[in-house]
Amino acid sequence: MGMFIIGSMLCTGYKQNLYTTCELYFNNVITLVEKSINKDVKYLKEDLRIPQFNNGKNPDNIKIINIKINNDIFPKVNEAEQTASEYYGDLHVEKPQFPFEIYSRYTVTINNNSIISLYNDYYEFLGGAHGSTIRTSYTVDKEAEKLLNLKELFTSDYDYKSIINDEIKKQIAAEPDKYFESADNFKGIGDSQNFYIRGKNLIIYYQQYEIAPYVAGIPEFNIPLEKFGSDYKYANSKI
Repeated sequence: MGMFIIGSMLCTGYKQNLYTTCELYFNNVITLVEKSINKDVKYLKEDLRIPQFNNGKNPDNIKIINIKINNDIFPKVNEAEQTASEYYGDLHVEKPQFPFEIYSRYTVTINNNSIISLYNDYYEFLGGAHGSTIRTSYTVDKEAEKLLNLKELFTSDYDYKSIINDEIKKQIAAEPDKYFESADNFKGIGDSQNFYIRGKNLIIYYQQYEIAPYVAGIPEFNIPLEKFGSDYKYANSKI
């Protein structure tokens, strides 16, 4: 086992398991731990960096957040391992020239005194013309040590959906050829809409193929937080 410093990260490496954890220290109680998995097995190459939360006032709250993150990622990993083994096993190939691949990286998009927001992109190539990416995102209230849904960013009974829907329609109308449907046919966001906070913007995003073709990647819509005024509950957060 070895320990090493990368910037503000304290990392611990375990050679025998190709497993590393890196702890990112912020100016608050909650810390973010990076769990790294690097495996180059017979049929599948795995390169994963998975966010995990640590410390905090209530270990049960932190555990709930981490369970959510793990449940978003590890079932996909298990499925990829099984798919690779079955596919190449049926072909009786010792070691393929181009093995299947899974790759996961996360990005912290805001970290202030009130919230931390990040997204994780999980990419897999399991044959076919190209791979695919699934994005998941997590916004945590640091004081409550709780994952927030979109509604919880705003004061109660506030019609945040109308503002978001209007902004998305404007952005679709500005680039109509990029999407499957026109702005007029946009049905609006749902209660469990994917989002994260980046700087002074709320980012609404959709998965590949959900509202646009593969070439569009993961469609994002930037909505300035100032449009919500004081109804955005974290408007007075300090960096």
